[in-house]
Amino acid sequence: MKYNFFKSVTFKLIMLVFIVMFALITASLIFNSQIDKLKKQIDNIYFGNFIPVVKLEKIQDNYRKIISCRTLRYVCDFKKEQNIIEKEWEYYFSSYKNAKEKEVVNSVDKSIKDTFRVNKLHIFKNIVKKIDYLIEYETQMAFKQRKLFLQDYQSMKNYLLYSVISIIVLSFGLIGFIILQVVKKDNQLRILNKKYKIDSITDGMTKLYNRKYFDTIFDNMPFIANANSWQCAFIILDIDFFKQYNDTYGHDLGDETLKKVANTLKDYFNQKYEFVFRLGGEEFGVVLFDIDETTLQSCLEDINKRIVDLGIEHKGSSILDVVSVSIGAIVYEPNSYISANKLYRLADECLYKSKQSGRNKYHIYKGKQ
Repeated sequence: MKYNFFKSVTFKLIMLVFIVMFALITASLIFNSQIDKLKKQIDNIYFGNFIPVVKLEKIQDNYRKIISCRTLRYVCDFKKEQNIIEKEWEYYFSSYKNAKEKEVVNSVDKSIKDTFRVNKLHIFKNIVKKIDYLIEYETQMAFKQRKLFLQDYQSMKNYLLYSVISIIVLSFGLIGFIILQVVKKDNQLRILNKKYKIDSITDGMTKLYNRKYFDTIFDNMPFIANANSWQCAFIILDIDFFKQYNDTYGHDLGDETLKKVANTLKDYFNQKYEFVFRLGGEEFGVVLFDIDETTLQSCLEDINKRIVDLGIEHKGSSILDVVSVSIGAIVYEPNSYISANKLYRLADECLYKSKQSGRNKYHIYKGKQ
């Protein structure tokens, strides 16, 4: 059955490996993006703080020119120096400042505007001192920001390292857990399979598992389902109007029909955790481990169709002119602790409903177990 590959342990392990790889690649990309971010921070710290200092030094130089003109009493272009100072100050003043920096800069901004309004020599000398203070302040802020940056950098580096380690440990932990579950499941079913020799568990005519082996598997189905938290299913099938078939075509052809139906079931349910039995006469049973109701319903629809598609002539049937089967089934929910005997009885009741509703049908038990 095709669906089983997507439920198989191999598929799960492959998907887990891809998940681990994806997680590690994602962690690497995050790490690289953080490195780029830190590089930009470094640029902002060094170059961002270098430019304001240059601007302040230029403003200071222009004020000193004005002071020299006033002190030495030589002619200079006072308006030109004023325009340069105002332009450079505007650039510096409009650049990014945090709340604390704005308080300091706003006080100096007022003093600079006052210098040109009052136009006194001592005012110019005083503003030069304030700009010296600003330069020193900018330098101190650069050192503080660098210190904070180094702290953030180390924290980020540790965070990324621990994240990658956690992902790796978690991924390999999950892989180890799944491998343990695989070993556990395989051991349980291998013990069951090895308990009896092939010749003692096989029906001589159909080559399916016989009723004796069915009792062993079916009695252990609830235990295996509970231990592995699996949903499991039991299916019981009966060839419609088989007595009439034997009466019409004889027992030899009846035996051939049993073999054809058996082979169809065996070919369809051919995976590791699927068991097909001849329960007796024209009655067959199937036990499926690790299956859900939706998949089970799809299987039953396929089986009804495949038996009809065999095209085995059956003039004694009152519903079709070919051989068909009626089916009853039940899904065992893990840890519901229903007995094997009750499971069989409920599935048999579903088979009876299929026959009563017209045959060549299936019915899945829907009640409370």
